[in-house]
Amino acid sequence: MTIDGRLIETDRMVMALWPRIRNQFAIWKLLVFAPFTRRAVLQFTNDQVSPLLRSRHWKITLGMLGGLTDAQIDFLTAFADLNARKSERIFRTTALLMISLPVGFVLAVNEAYPQFWDEIGMDGASFFPVIIIAYAVLVGYLMAGAWRAREIADCCEFEQMRRRHARALDEEAARQDAFRAPGEPGPPEARK
Repeated sequence: MTIDGRLIETDRMVMALWPRIRNQFAIWKLLVFAPFTRRAVLQFTNDQVSPLLRSRHWKITLGMLGGLTDAQIDFLTAFADLNARKSERIFRTTALLMISLPVGFVLAVNEAYPQFWDEIGMDGASFFPVIIIAYAVLVGYLMAGAWRAREIADCCEFEQMRRRHARALDEEAARQDAFRAPGEPGPPEARK
């Protein structure tokens, strides 16, 4: 807590931008639109970043990130990565529990008291497919959430890489300018 008793203090501009970024990567958009995009077909290639750079939600998000400082981008990237790791842990834990607990329960009941299902009026042919479908939908939704959380972190990391690259190019140009005699033309590519 901060001295005045508020919750943990973070960068206000970044935290105000976070919901707008998160909305660009909404789970429902992944479930509704993604299966019908060119990018869905390109999932089977060895280049997974180029299609993202052409996607609308990445372009909009990278535009929003353009107004932040390098320190804010570093904070946002770490925040998005933390969010993605947490989402992935929730997905894995829930998927594991939703598979192992019901299967373990059914196996234990079948072993200890095989006529239990007949006595309560449930035969496996009608009851278990419904449960399996419900579990699959929930786990699929959590997987989509983890996917989108990782995509946000990847987009922020890309912006971080892009900025590092731009700084490196600027530093290299400054180094070359420092060794050039006054009045001497720059490298051939700069004269074009």
